[in-house]
Amino acid sequence: MGSNTARFISIVFHPLLMPTYAMLILFNINSHYMHVLPFEYKLILLGFVSAFTFLLPAISIFFMVKLKVVNSFEMLSSKERPIPLIMVALFFYATYYIFRELPVNTIFNIFMLGATLLVLISLLINYFYKISLHMMALGGLLATLTGFSFLIHQDISLYIFFLLIITGITGTARLKLNAHTPSQVYAGFLIGVTVMLGLFWFI
Repeated sequence: MGSNTARFISIVFHPLLMPTYAMLILFNINSHYMHVLPFEYKLILLGFVSAFTFLLPAISIFFMVKLKVVNSFEMLSSKERPIPLIMVALFFYATYYIFRELPVNTIFNIFMLGATLLVLISLLINYFYKISLHMMALGGLLATLTGFSFLIHQDISLYIFFLLIITGITGTARLKLNAHTPSQVYAGFLIGVTVMLGLFWFI
Protein backbone atom coordinates (compact mmCIF):
# COMPACT_ATOMS: atom_id res chain seq x y z
CA MET A 1 0.00 0.00 0.00
CA GLY A 2 1.42 3.38 -1.05
CA SER A 3 1.30 6.52 1.07
CA ASN A 4 -1.21 8.22 -1.24
CA THR A 5 -3.52 5.21 -1.07
CA ALA A 6 -3.19 5.09 2.70
CA ARG A 7 -3.99 8.79 2.94
CA PHE A 8 -7.05 8.34 0.68
CA ILE A 9 -8.33 5.46 2.81
CA SER A 10 -7.83 7.52 5.97
CA ILE A 11 -9.95 10.30 4.48
CA VAL A 12 -12.73 8.04 3.14
CA PHE A 13 -13.06 6.27 6.50
CA HIS A 14 -12.49 9.31 8.68
CA PRO A 15 -14.16 9.04 12.13
CA LEU A 16 -16.44 12.01 11.39
CA LEU A 17 -17.99 10.06 8.51
CA MET A 18 -18.98 7.05 10.63
CA PRO A 19 -22.42 8.38 11.69
CA THR A 20 -23.29 9.00 8.03
CA TYR A 21 -22.13 5.51 7.07
CA ALA A 22 -24.02 4.03 10.02
CA MET A 23 -27.26 5.62 8.87
CA LEU A 24 -26.71 4.53 5.26
CA ILE A 25 -26.13 0.94 6.36
CA LEU A 26 -29.16 0.90 8.68
CA PHE A 27 -31.35 2.31 5.91
CA ASN A 28 -30.30 -0.52 3.60
CA ILE A 29 -30.72 -3.40 6.04
CA ASN A 30 -33.82 -5.35 5.11
CA SER A 31 -35.88 -5.04 8.27
CA HIS A 32 -39.27 -3.67 9.25
CA TYR A 33 -37.48 -1.06 11.41
CA MET A 34 -36.37 0.69 8.23
CA HIS A 35 -39.28 0.09 5.86
CA VAL A 36 -41.66 2.31 7.85
CA LEU A 37 -39.70 5.46 6.97
CA PRO A 38 -40.55 7.15 3.62
CA PHE A 39 -37.62 7.60 1.23
CA GLU A 40 -37.86 11.41 1.36
CA TYR A 41 -37.75 11.32 5.15
CA LYS A 42 -34.66 9.13 5.03
CA LEU A 43 -32.92 11.67 2.77
CA ILE A 44 -33.73 14.50 5.18
CA LEU A 45 -32.41 12.49 8.14
CA LEU A 46 -29.27 11.54 6.23
CA GLY A 47 -28.65 15.17 5.26
CA PHE A 48 -29.10 16.29 8.85
CA VAL A 49 -26.73 13.65 10.18
CA SER A 50 -24.09 14.45 7.56
CA ALA A 51 -24.33 18.15 8.34
CA PHE A 52 -24.22 17.82 12.14
CA THR A 53 -21.65 15.04 12.48
CA PHE A 54 -19.36 15.72 9.52
CA LEU A 55 -19.82 19.04 7.72
CA LEU A 56 -20.12 21.37 10.72
CA PRO A 57 -17.33 19.68 12.74
CA ALA A 58 -15.09 19.66 9.64
CA ILE A 59 -15.72 23.36 9.02
CA SER A 60 -15.02 24.10 12.68
CA ILE A 61 -11.72 22.19 12.55
CA PHE A 62 -10.85 23.98 9.29
CA PHE A 63 -11.16 27.34 11.06
CA MET A 64 -9.11 25.97 13.96
CA VAL A 65 -6.36 25.17 11.48
CA LYS A 66 -6.60 28.67 9.99
CA LEU A 67 -6.43 30.19 13.49
CA LYS A 68 -3.51 27.84 14.30
CA VAL A 69 -5.37 26.23 17.19
CA VAL A 70 -4.39 22.94 15.52
CA ASN A 71 -1.68 22.39 12.92
CA SER A 72 -3.65 20.20 10.52
CA PHE A 73 -6.95 18.43 9.98
CA GLU A 74 -5.22 15.12 10.80
CA MET A 75 -4.31 16.36 14.33
CA LEU A 76 -1.20 14.17 14.40
CA SER A 77 -0.11 15.45 17.80
CA SER A 78 -2.11 14.45 20.89
CA LYS A 79 -1.72 18.03 22.17
CA GLU A 80 -3.87 19.28 19.29
CA ARG A 81 -6.79 16.99 20.00
CA PRO A 82 -8.60 18.21 23.18
CA ILE A 83 -10.46 21.24 21.77
CA PRO A 84 -11.55 19.53 18.50
CA LEU A 85 -12.63 16.43 20.44
CA ILE A 86 -14.76 18.47 22.84
CA MET A 87 -16.36 20.23 19.87
CA VAL A 88 -17.06 16.92 18.10
CA ALA A 89 -18.56 15.45 21.29
CA LEU A 90 -20.96 18.41 21.49
CA PHE A 91 -22.07 17.96 17.87
CA PHE A 92 -22.50 14.21 18.37
CA TYR A 93 -24.50 14.62 21.57
CA ALA A 94 -26.68 17.29 19.93
CA THR A 95 -27.44 14.81 17.15
CA TYR A 96 -28.34 12.14 19.71
CA TYR A 97 -30.50 14.57 21.69
CA ILE A 98 -32.44 15.70 18.62
CA PHE A 99 -32.87 12.20 17.19
CA ARG A 100 -34.24 10.70 20.38
CA GLU A 101 -37.25 13.02 19.92
CA LEU A 102 -37.81 11.86 16.34
CA PRO A 103 -39.60 8.75 15.02
CA VAL A 104 -36.34 7.10 13.99
CA ASN A 105 -34.80 3.73 14.75
CA THR A 106 -33.51 3.33 18.30
CA ILE A 107 -30.34 1.67 17.03
CA PHE A 108 -29.07 4.91 15.53
CA ASN A 109 -29.75 6.70 18.81
CA ILE A 110 -27.70 4.08 20.65
CA PHE A 111 -24.94 4.50 18.09
CA MET A 112 -24.85 8.29 18.50
CA LEU A 113 -24.84 7.99 22.30
CA GLY A 114 -22.01 5.48 22.03
CA ALA A 115 -20.14 7.68 19.55
CA THR A 116 -20.38 10.59 22.00
CA LEU A 117 -19.06 8.42 24.83
CA LEU A 118 -16.20 7.18 22.65
CA VAL A 119 -15.16 10.75 21.82
CA LEU A 120 -15.16 11.65 25.52
CA ILE A 121 -13.22 8.49 26.40
CA SER A 122 -10.67 9.27 23.69
CA LEU A 123 -10.38 12.77 25.16
CA LEU A 124 -9.44 11.32 28.55
CA ILE A 125 -7.08 8.73 27.09
CA ASN A 126 -5.46 11.39 24.90
CA TYR A 127 -3.74 12.97 27.91
CA PHE A 128 -1.48 9.95 28.35
CA TYR A 129 -1.86 7.84 25.19
CA LYS A 130 -2.39 8.65 21.51
CA ILE A 131 -5.13 6.20 20.56
CA SER A 132 -6.38 5.60 17.01
CA LEU A 133 -9.64 7.49 16.52
CA HIS A 134 -10.14 5.82 13.12
CA MET A 135 -10.08 2.36 14.66
CA MET A 136 -12.19 3.39 17.64
CA ALA A 137 -14.87 4.70 15.27
CA LEU A 138 -14.81 1.60 13.06
CA GLY A 139 -14.86 -0.68 16.11
CA GLY A 140 -17.92 1.19 17.39
CA LEU A 141 -19.70 0.84 14.04
CA LEU A 142 -18.86 -2.86 13.84
CA ALA A 143 -20.20 -3.43 17.36
CA THR A 144 -23.37 -1.51 16.45
CA LEU A 145 -24.08 -3.81 13.52
CA THR A 146 -23.35 -6.85 15.68
CA GLY A 147 -25.69 -5.64 18.40
CA PHE A 148 -28.35 -4.78 15.84
CA SER A 149 -28.07 -8.27 14.34
CA PHE A 150 -28.78 -9.89 17.71
CA LEU A 151 -31.57 -7.43 18.47
CA ILE A 152 -33.56 -8.06 15.28
CA HIS A 153 -32.54 -11.73 15.03
CA GLN A 154 -31.43 -11.24 11.45
CA ASP A 155 -28.31 -12.35 9.62
CA ILE A 156 -26.37 -9.27 8.45
CA SER A 157 -23.05 -11.08 8.42
CA LEU A 158 -22.25 -9.76 4.92
CA TYR A 159 -22.25 -6.17 6.20
CA ILE A 160 -20.16 -7.21 9.20
CA PHE A 161 -17.71 -9.10 6.97
CA PHE A 162 -17.15 -6.15 4.65
CA LEU A 163 -16.78 -3.81 7.61
CA LEU A 164 -14.14 -6.11 9.09
CA ILE A 165 -12.21 -5.93 5.81
CA ILE A 166 -12.52 -2.13 5.77
CA THR A 167 -11.34 -2.00 9.38
CA GLY A 168 -8.27 -4.07 8.57
CA ILE A 169 -7.44 -1.95 5.51
CA THR A 170 -7.88 1.28 7.48
CA GLY A 171 -5.70 0.02 10.32
CA THR A 172 -3.01 -0.88 7.79
CA ALA A 173 -3.30 2.58 6.24
CA ARG A 174 -2.83 4.28 9.61
CA LEU A 175 0.29 2.20 10.24
CA LYS A 176 1.59 2.95 6.73
CA LEU A 177 1.30 6.68 7.42
CA ASN A 178 3.10 6.22 10.77
CA ALA A 179 0.13 7.90 12.40
CA HIS A 180 -0.02 5.20 15.09
CA THR A 181 1.78 2.21 16.51
CA PRO A 182 0.17 -1.25 16.26
CA SER A 183 -0.80 -1.12 19.94
CA GLN A 184 -2.60 2.21 19.43
CA VAL A 185 -4.50 0.76 16.47
CA TYR A 186 -5.54 -2.38 18.38
CA ALA A 187 -6.44 -0.42 21.51
CA GLY A 188 -8.67 1.96 19.54
CA PHE A 189 -10.52 -0.91 17.91
CA LEU A 190 -11.02 -2.85 21.17
CA ILE A 191 -12.28 0.19 23.06
CA GLY A 192 -14.72 1.04 20.25
CA VAL A 193 -16.12 -2.50 20.22
CA THR A 194 -16.26 -2.83 24.02
CA VAL A 195 -18.00 0.49 24.72
CA MET A 196 -20.61 0.04 21.99
CA LEU A 197 -21.40 -3.58 22.89
CA GLY A 198 -21.65 -2.47 26.52
CA LEU A 199 -24.35 0.02 25.56
CA PHE A 200 -26.36 -2.69 23.81
CA TRP A 201 -26.01 -4.85 26.91
CA PHE A 202 -27.25 -2.21 29.35
CA ILE A 203 -29.84 -0.35 27.24
